Amino acid sequence: MSNETTNERDGLFEMAAGFVGGATRVGLTVASVPLVLLPRNSRRRVRRAMAEVAMAVVAFPKELANVSERVVDDIFATDPPQINLPSPQRVGEQVRSFTERLARAAEELGTSFSRAAGRAADAVEQGAAKVDEWVETPPKTPLAP
Repeated sequence: MSNETTNERDGLFEMAAGFVGGATRVGLTVASVPLVLLPRNSRRRVRRAMAEVAMAVVAFPKELANVSERVVDDIFATDPPQINLPSPQRVGEQVRSFTERLARAAEELGTSFSRAAGRAADAVEQGAAKVDEWVETPPKTPLAP
């Protein structure tokens, strides 16, 4: 950065600081106008309290910046955390194992469906055989007396 740019920036900061300082003084003066109605001791205490509040308002961002700076320093001063990822071979083994288990489960499910379908077909055939038997055998009716 050139010296001229630094001077311009410093001048701009000084102007902004002067504006904020003047606005703060005017605001505090306007806020303290009603204090004229108070007795002298009370007026002094209230003005002191107003000054303390104004100092706290100014000190708060500074303290927050200091705490933030310490936190950032703590984070970046230590080594980054190590992440232990499994090797690609290990991931491949786990995927193959899962695929094999899934294939076995699908095969067992297919076998179960096949058995259930076979049983259902047998039951249907038995039912059809009984119907055929009933149709082919004439009903026996008792003779009339």
